[in-house]
Amino acid sequence: METYLGNPNLKKANVAQEWTQEEVKEYAKCMNDPLYFIQEYIKIVSLDLGLIPFKLYDFQKEMVGTFHNNRFTICKLPRQSGKSTTIIAYLLHFVLFNPTVNVAILANKAATARDLLGRLQLAYENLPKWLQQGVMTWNKGSLELENGSKILASSTSASAVRGGSYNIIFLDEFAYVPSNVAEQFFSSVYPTISSGKTTKVMIVSTPHGMNMFYKLWTDAENERNSYIPIEVHWSEIPGRDEKWKEETIKNTSVSQFNTEFECVSGDTKITLKDPDTGKIFNVNIEDLTKTYEVLSPSGFVKFSGIQKVLHSKYRHFIFDDGTELKCSFNHRFGKDEISSSSLCRGSLRKILIYTIY
Repeated sequence: METYLGNPNLKKANVAQEWTQEEVKEYAKCMNDPLYFIQEYIKIVSLDLGLIPFKLYDFQKEMVGTFHNNRFTICKLPRQSGKSTTIIAYLLHFVLFNPTVNVAILANKAATARDLLGRLQLAYENLPKWLQQGVMTWNKGSLELENGSKILASSTSASAVRGGSYNIIFLDEFAYVPSNVAEQFFSSVYPTISSGKTTKVMIVSTPHGMNMFYKLWTDAENERNSYIPIEVHWSEIPGRDEKWKEETIKNTSVSQFNTEFECVSGDTKITLKDPDTGKIFNVNIEDLTKTYEVLSPSGFVKFSGIQKVLHSKYRHFIFDDGTELKCSFNHRFGKDEISSSSLCRGSLRKILIYTIY
């Protein structure tokens, strides 16, 4: 059998394939059941064992079923849980058994997206020839099969898939995509996805602050959008128990463990203590980022927090009526600001300048 560019693991396009009766039955079974195809024919690289069959955990089986039966899926999973590999396996099934479809694998970094495509290509090379499509194009950034199906790997950006038509867009580690890029991406790409009736969007990430992934996830949980949420706790992954948790925290930190493995998000409650009163209370993390209003010369205005900036010098104004003001050495006051403040009630008595060493 002719090979693609001399690669003995890849079948060249337009090469006749001889079938046995058993292979025809297996092909039909694989076509109709992505879970069967993945468990029987997909191989992955294990850090400890090398190339091995992909035996899915229960939550990974659920993910495959959800991807297959729904258009929009969002997954919040811990690090090193096999989440990306699960989707890659499903995407391989999709392009093999569906002609003329386009798939985009997008990640926060282009190198990450190419790595994901590389894993898919490795799994493809280890399929039996009778399950393969002939290869038309095969490189680090894309592939095209003789059935007309294509896969593109790129970084997530507004221009990544603009102008193209895609049946599936897979967004990996979407919480780590800068907020402005994520918003531009959806505003430019989502209309082309939503225009189809079978097109799919699959989003997978570990949480990373209050961003578009967080909004999509909380909206999915509260049924405010069409995404089906899938959440997996680190304890659901075989081999991870309290002993593993303790060791991981020792080798990293509690905060890093909470982010990478506990998947702490905005609706997670944290316990706080007021240093002045000693009162202990619980609050949702998202409540810490609510926008407040602060009184200003023009009334109450929106206030979202305090930024701590260190200055080497500051001024201390003291007035006859006892009013005092401390500010940075280069702080400037507008005329309107002075006239509307309490500073105008007393005459300036002295100005002290402090230098901090």
